[in-house]
Amino acid sequence: MQKQNRKQWIIIVFVALVVSIVCHLFFIVQKEEGILMTGYNDGLSQMLPFKKFIYNEYTSGNFFYSDSFGLGGGFFSQLSYYYTTNIIFIFHIAFIFILETLHIIDHPDLAFWASAILPMSIAKLAAIIVITTVYFKKINFRSAAAFLGAIVYAANVLYFRHAMYWDFFTDAMFWLILLLIGVEKIIKKESKGVFAVGVAANLITNFYFAYVNFLLAFFYILLRLIIRFDRHEERPVKQIAQYCYLGMIGFLIGAFAFIPSVIAYLDNYRPEFTDVIPLLNFTDNILLNSRVLFLPVFVVMMVCFIRFYKYPVFRFFAVISLMGTLLHFVPYVGSMFNGFSAPQNRWEYIVCLAFGGVAAFVFQHIKEVRGKDVLIGAVAYILLSIGFIEYDGYSFDQTFDWVIPIASVSFIIIFLLRRNKKTLFISIILVMGISANIFQAVRLMNPPKDGELANESVLLNSDIYNSSEQRQLIEEMKRNKDTEHSRIDWMVPMRNNTPIVQDYDGMSVYSSILNNNLLFFYYNDAEISMDRESVSRYATLGDRANLMSLLDGQFYMREKETKTKPYGFTPLLEGEHYAAYENQLLLPSFRKTNVRYDANELLQKPVLTREHAMLSGVIVEEGDINIDEQLEAVEIYDYSIEEVKATYGGEKLRVEEDGGGLEILMDHPMSHGDLYVSFYMDGIRKQDEFLLEINDYQTLRKEFDSIYRTNMNDLTVRIEADDTIKLKLPKGNYNLKDLQIFHEDYTVLRDVYEQYKEKEVLPLKWENGLVEGKVISEETDEMIVTPIPYEKGWSLKVNGEKVPIEKVNYAFIGIPLEDGVNEIQMTYYPPYFGLAAGLTVWGIGMLGFLLYREKGKQE
Repeated sequence: MQKQNRKQWIIIVFVALVVSIVCHLFFIVQKEEGILMTGYNDGLSQMLPFKKFIYNEYTSGNFFYSDSFGLGGGFFSQLSYYYTTNIIFIFHIAFIFILETLHIIDHPDLAFWASAILPMSIAKLAAIIVITTVYFKKINFRSAAAFLGAIVYAANVLYFRHAMYWDFFTDAMFWLILLLIGVEKIIKKESKGVFAVGVAANLITNFYFAYVNFLLAFFYILLRLIIRFDRHEERPVKQIAQYCYLGMIGFLIGAFAFIPSVIAYLDNYRPEFTDVIPLLNFTDNILLNSRVLFLPVFVVMMVCFIRFYKYPVFRFFAVISLMGTLLHFVPYVGSMFNGFSAPQNRWEYIVCLAFGGVAAFVFQHIKEVRGKDVLIGAVAYILLSIGFIEYDGYSFDQTFDWVIPIASVSFIIIFLLRRNKKTLFISIILVMGISANIFQAVRLMNPPKDGELANESVLLNSDIYNSSEQRQLIEEMKRNKDTEHSRIDWMVPMRNNTPIVQDYDGMSVYSSILNNNLLFFYYNDAEISMDRESVSRYATLGDRANLMSLLDGQFYMREKETKTKPYGFTPLLEGEHYAAYENQLLLPSFRKTNVRYDANELLQKPVLTREHAMLSGVIVEEGDINIDEQLEAVEIYDYSIEEVKATYGGEKLRVEEDGGGLEILMDHPMSHGDLYVSFYMDGIRKQDEFLLEINDYQTLRKEFDSIYRTNMNDLTVRIEADDTIKLKLPKGNYNLKDLQIFHEDYTVLRDVYEQYKEKEVLPLKWENGLVEGKVISEETDEMIVTPIPYEKGWSLKVNGEKVPIEKVNYAFIGIPLEDGVNEIQMTYYPPYFGLAAGLTVWGIGMLGFLLYREKGKQE
């Protein structure tokens, strides 16, 4: 019997792999054309760079902090939403590392990770089919029925949408099933360890999808308490008790990953979603052209088989199918599963599971199906299709538009004529395979914006991603570095993770979770205007020489046609399309000072004054409220404003034609230095992104209803000194107020540079999560100002004694010094990692004890 069972599972695994390959056929064919199974936007901007980055860091023995992650950051916590604690990806890392160690493959580069997406997805889909087969067998479906239900669950279009754009989302489909297997084992009075392991695996892999899966499991358990499959199930009170204490064990096991991840999430900043959420949203044709949830013809027909509602198992899955399908059109539900933020339909794989349960049950009870049942189901599907076609305006203009309707009608005819297991099994698999490939062809390969196909040969080595010329100039700049952490201000437009792609220390990053100290530094404290407004990222330093010199900005690279560069930068390198410049006023990475300015007091001052304070001393939480007169920003009042194809009333600007706006004319000529232009700006009910231009500077601002807008509208733009400031906007209405103009002649920067040029560089070494060295303090109350972002997880010892770290310059670390010699050691571990790891060990011990007791009782 055991040998026969093993053979059966080998067949299931093999057939699952075949089915997975069939469901990926479109992308397998497209791979030969160089088309990658990844999204043009997040796929290329986040997924590929993060896989490459984490693999390189982990295999080099660095697990927690990288000085190359943006301006420096705890990537273990901040990238936990993606891959750092993702169990499936960690297995990928181990497997690939073994291949690399055995010299079977070369060191994985970006092209490798791009090519690996498809085989990884095929393997993952097969694994989801197999584990879901285990789940359905646990509910007493026979093998064929369980396998069929698993295919319906795994091969829905939701999987392929997530696999294409955010492949780690698909992992949730696997871990939900493990959790539900644990639930069913508790209900059936079997081994309890699976539930605890399922809780732990969800918490470790992804804290966000742990929240989603736990909510889904909660509703699943509630419905299972109401619809009991048989009378021998565990009593509800005992079930609840076991869910609680086993869930606690699972939490303890997962604590080492979950606690740092949640702290990173809480220390992130994302504007609160305040838009009105509609009660209903019928914009998705789930029968014929869905972008998220595909409702197959056989599910519509089967839920109309009234005779089967007498069976608890069918009733259970039918209720979830019907309720889940209706709730698909209720944005409030999507908001709840997205942490009560913007509505997202990422939770709907539970509905796909219910579809699989309905199909599996009918398959297993096919002999009870009557022609009348099929006819009623067919009529229901046809009427529903007509309704969707009329409401949605579904057209039949393209060949692909006919495929799903023809497949559905064919299924109806076959089901009417032949009602046996073999025919039904093949028909359902064909419907799922066809729908999966049509979805890939229509929805994934025909995105709303032209040119958004991730073509390996076109994109990966192009100037809009990672060209050879860009890489050559980058490598040359790296060879010219003055210090270990000299940074390059460069990124491919819209690609904030270019530093990861091109392997250099940069000044930009794009991740859903980032250090909020840095985000607020960009948004509020320094008001750095980025090339593009969007949440979850920061980029460059707005061409501001003061900040460049403070934060290791030695190099600057742009397209040759770019007309501006930061003050003090001189030409270094030149290629066919790009030019690189070097900072002639670069300050040391680590500087000593005992001149302290008050952070709150300076927030009442212009941004330029804050920059001067950072240059001449350090800004601390409680410092001197008096600012030297020479540090005060010089405001310009002598100017006039002229309207250009626009009308302006002091706060409201109406632009009548694209390119209209204002011209600000200086009364006195400006021949040197820069101008800092500060103002409040937002588009009034702007339906589209809009380009704000101020002389040679451009920045793209979000439309008013974008969920990615920062809601930070106080801007400071640096431009080269000019007699005229030209502010241009597209046609529309804008709020424009609080206009201030300041002149920067860089006297402070040059003076500070001359001071430090004569001093020795502080002997401090910063390598990822370790800073150490010996520094002598010769003055009272001195502090070392660092370019290291302030972040929970750092701990500092001076002369062997633990010392509190100070937040300075609004977002960075300050190291207080004692008089005389200071032996400095500063280390980073994820916040509360020691405690969390201890809880994990405790949880593993409790689970081991629980399993030992269970084994003893069985014997």
